[in-house]
This record gives sequence, structure tokens and C-alpha cells, in this order.
Amino acid sequence: MAKKAGKILALAAVAGVAAAGISYFTKYRSFSKELDEDFRDFEEEDDDSIPDSTMNRNYVSLHADKDEFMVAAGDVLSAVKDAAGAAKNVVKDAAAIMTDTAKEAMNAAVDTATAAKATFSGSAAGNTDTPDEAPQAASDEAEADKPEAGTSTIITEDTELEEQ
Repeated sequence: MAKKAGKILALAAVAGVAAAGISYFTKYRSFSKELDEDFRDFEEEDDDSIPDSTMNRNYVSLHADKDEFMVAAGDVLSAVKDAAGAAKNVVKDAAAIMTDTAKEAMNAAVDTATAAKATFSGSAAGNTDTPDEAPQAASDEAEADKPEAGTSTIITEDTELEEQ
């Protein structure tokens, strides 16, 4: 019985291989026919509708005379002048933008310094008894709290001086 099952299995394998071969062969033939037809269709198209671009070209003679070179040099010179003018305008615009940005940064720094000075003066003035003594007390306190050389001062939101 095992011999019969083995023969049946071998026969089924051979039949499967034969079926796959036939299927591959028929698909290959149909693909080949379609490819040939597409190629022939492309081959038979008329390309008369495409204009020849070489008809409108202007060629420069290799044996040009002095006048033609002078005209070409004039054209190059005018193109260089135009490029230089454009570059000059770009540089002017960039300089104006940088100047405006620097002015805005300077104004922001001044505003920040003024606000910090007012905050520092306000906290120092709060420690004195009379308003007339506030500026003097603030400057005396600032002199007394100056850090020694080699140390740094950090001003926190509470306007306390901390030495590191």
C-alpha cells in the first residue's frame, strides 16, 4: 500500500510540474504577442507633428570677425553691469535689515537694563526710611555688595545678590 501511495504522489508531482510548465509557456506566449503588438504600434506612429527644433536655432560662426566679438563683448559687459547693480541692491537691503535689527537689539537691551535698574533701585529704596535717602542708600548698598575679583554675581528675580 505504501508503494501505491508513493507512486500516486510521484504521479501527482509530475502532473503538477507539467501543468505549471504549460501555464508558464502560455503566459509567456501571450505576453510576447502583446509586446510585439505594442512595439509595432509605436513603430507605425507618424512623428510629423513634432516640429524640428533645429530650424529656429541661431548658430555662432567659428570664423567670426572682430565686429561680432565686439558685439558679444558689449553684451557680456552689460550683463555684468546688471548683475553688479543687482548685487549692490542686495547688499544695501541686507545692510538696512542688519542696521534695523541692531537698533532693535540695542533698544531692547536699554529697556532691559532700565527695568533691571528700576527693580534694583526699588528694592533698595524699600529698605530705607526716607525717600531722599533712597538713591544714596542704593548706591552705598551696591558699593558694599560688589563681589571680589574673580567671582561672578547673579541677579535673581528676588533681586538678591548671590556670589559663586
